[in-house]
Amino acid sequence: MNLKFRPMSEEEFDQFMAFLIPDYAQDLSENYMIPLNIAMEESKDLMSQLFSNKQDTEGQSVCHVVSMEEDKVVGSLWYNIEPSTNKAYIYHILVGEEYRKKGIATAVLQKLEEDMRNRGVTSMGLNVFGTNPHAYELYEKLGYRVLSTYMGKRI
Repeated sequence: MNLKFRPMSEEEFDQFMAFLIPDYAQDLSENYMIPLNIAMEESKDLMSQLFSNKQDTEGQSVCHVVSMEEDKVVGSLWYNIEPSTNKAYIYHILVGEEYRKKGIATAVLQKLEEDMRNRGVTSMGLNVFGTNPHAYELYEKLGYRVLSTYMGKRI
């Protein structure tokens, strides 16, 4: 699968944030067992901090994943590179529903790994919510290993 990463325009970035903020809030609510309204505020605050200059914020890379064969956007990717540790951190990967189960997420991670290696980055990390076992399986298959575990219980 031949993919390229294309930066988002301001309008595309705004649409991405309109999706990402409530999606991340839902994950926070489910996985950290906090009320959705509080999770929504936390999500908004975090995105404001991390994207102080929208899609042009230094250190943050947010882009579309484009299938070269179809010349179509098939997903999105958000990551950053921490210069002090020379580590890339993947914040978010999204493959459009109609493109899932076709190896695209695997191809995205492999392409990103190759791009990072070519830029001298020495490691990549990410977080997987407990409610996303398919992502966990994918990352494990690609050689990621568990570095810590957060556990919780509703009472």
